Amino acid sequence: MENPSGRLLCIDLQVDAVPGCEPAASSIFGARQLLTLGRRLGWTIAHARRRTQVVIRSRNAAQSGLNPLMTEQVFFHDGRSIADSQGLADLLYRWRGETVYVAAFDHVALLSCLLACHEQGPKLVLIEDVPPLQTLTDPAAAQDFKGAASRLAAGSTTIGGIIKESSRRHGIKVASSGDPLGQPGGPMPV
Repeated sequence: MENPSGRLLCIDLQVDAVPGCEPAASSIFGARQLLTLGRRLGWTIAHARRRTQVVIRSRNAAQSGLNPLMTEQVFFHDGRSIADSQGLADLLYRWRGETVYVAAFDHVALLSCLLACHEQGPKLVLIEDVPPLQTLTDPAAAQDFKGAASRLAAGSTTIGGIIKESSRRHGIKVASSGDPLGQPGGPMPV
């Protein structure tokens, strides 16, 4: 999925997005990778964050790498829906018609964003490497959420897919896991 505009929306990428329920380690790892990649590629990154008792924990190891940078816009919301964030609604309106990658830890906030953008907002592309919290314990409910999210989103991709597309577009060769590092045909000099 191509994202020529280079935009990323991070919804509740915080360890305390839903009180009493922390994201899986793999979700945190994927979110860190995604933010690092977006920052290195110079994307415009915006964060929608749920107000919690402690907004940003700079000394929490689990939160490390997820905190917004000073150059990134942050929009706060009080409930699990992003609908009460007027600033975020304005940003999504300015981004209408564009392709925007989106990652979220809270499935309710993600679904509210997908619904808000479905008709007149940006085309939201889900990042599969950052799955939402596993708060849906009923398999049928989880499947219903995945189906609704898939129908409302403009598509989905992985971090590997983003790297491949960015490499192709910018003419940068990214070595695959089987390619030797260093000089062509030989090991990396020590």
